[in-house]
Amino acid sequence: MMSHKITVQKLLFSPTMNRLGLFLGETLSPKMGNRIISLVTNQISRRKENEQVKAVRANQWVVRGKTSNRKELDEIVKKVYQSSGRALYDYYHCMRNETRIRELIQFDDNLNYFIKRIRDEKKRTLGLVLHMGAFDLSGFAIAISGAKPFILSYPNPNPAYKWQNELRKQSGLIVEPLSMESFHLAAKYLRQGGAVITGVDRPWADTSYNPIFFGMPCDIPVTTIQMAIRTETPIMLLACIRQPDERYILHASELIETRRYNDREEELMENTGKVLSAAEPFIASAPDQWAMFYPVWPDISV
Repeated sequence: MMSHKITVQKLLFSPTMNRLGLFLGETLSPKMGNRIISLVTNQISRRKENEQVKAVRANQWVVRGKTSNRKELDEIVKKVYQSSGRALYDYYHCMRNETRIRELIQFDDNLNYFIKRIRDEKKRTLGLVLHMGAFDLSGFAIAISGAKPFILSYPNPNPAYKWQNELRKQSGLIVEPLSMESFHLAAKYLRQGGAVITGVDRPWADTSYNPIFFGMPCDIPVTTIQMAIRTETPIMLLACIRQPDERYILHASELIETRRYNDREEELMENTGKVLSAAEPFIASAPDQWAMFYPVWPDISV
């Protein structure tokens, strides 16, 4: 049984499955794509004992004010998986077609300023992406706008992530999996006036610090905020949110300046807390679209 599970795991997270997803995404109509997404995500979301499903339930319960009951959470989890599935379809459907990307993703005024800042003014900026809506596709949208940030991606990527990173590089993005070496390269890139983009809301187990997020200590790491402090780099949050017309708006926050403190722990906690406070309204505006499948608050179980 164990060897069967390993075989299935390798198959699901293999370049072969990604190529199949790309083929289906490019060839299936949105109507057919939505039909398949509903069938698959309904099956996944029903697995209440699955660790990923448990994490989604807990995360959604917190960001929705801790008021949802079990029955409501069942429906919420299904919506989260459906939203994530739709974003994945859009990613595969559009990723190799610049015209489709431009039609699907629009920029708000702050995002236009973010692009101008890093493309024309060459000002160091750290863009922190929330896992919302078409967050994967938003990197392609930024690339075809003429901006070329340094992207820190998921660490220790499996073959599927490596394959996707190669596609990102083909679009002109500079992509490196997060590691000590790439972290130092990113910091150097910032000091030279470049821009770095990476995720902000994925938790790390056994973190040394637990900043406050939605009123509770969480497992979101402070590492990227530490990089911003050390390089004296302002931060902008990025959130790509689906609209009622099925297009997306790529939002950016106002510039967030970090502040120095005499105490290192206070410095990290206060600055990370400031960033997470700015992230809360984006998530609260479209919680179904927050595709976070890891326990941000690991002590919560609902």
